[in-house]
Amino acid sequence: MDGSLSPGFLIASPKLDDSPFERAVIVMVHHNEQGAMGFIINKPLTIDLGSLLETAEETLPGEIDEGCFDASVHFGGPVRVEQLWLIYRGDEPHELSEDEIEQLEDKGQLHFTDHWCLVADSRSIESFVYGTRTDPYRPYIGYTGWGPGQLEDEIEDGSWLFLDFQEDLVFGELEPDECWDEALARLGVNPMAFLMMAKAGRG
Repeated sequence: MDGSLSPGFLIASPKLDDSPFERAVIVMVHHNEQGAMGFIINKPLTIDLGSLLETAEETLPGEIDEGCFDASVHFGGPVRVEQLWLIYRGDEPHELSEDEIEQLEDKGQLHFTDHWCLVADSRSIESFVYGTRTDPYRPYIGYTGWGPGQLEDEIEDGSWLFLDFQEDLVFGELEPDECWDEALARLGVNPMAFLMMAKAGRG
């Protein structure tokens, strides 16, 4: 496969039913010859960020912003489920040199398209937790990862479809159980026909 799939979305095919990726839509934040990384955007957990932080063993040095209690934590994937990640959209596009990008990555930040960034470092996360930063964000527990060539093999095997990056899928008004159908529709794929074809292929 030529080129990077980041930024973009992977849409799970019915081949992945009965797995953690059943009907998953994954936003891709990194993809090159060394591997790939993404976050499932349509599998919210039953806890919000504020409540999650209150259950943490460490004492927070400040008061949690009320908005954290409205921010549902999402299951990003089965890798590093002990780690909290945030994806946010800044108002200004990121215009960074390669050296600046490398420095940010060393600090636990990854800019994966003009306005969008993934953060895992405590200082960046705290800026949202205490309300000093107000950019739209979404918290995730865990991520989805692939080793060298693994994702390419899964795509060739028919496990994933690819959709170009579209901002409204990340922070839009869609209900989680509508996201998979909508992503397929944007590819011109009828979800019901897709499912029926998969069942026929298993027969």
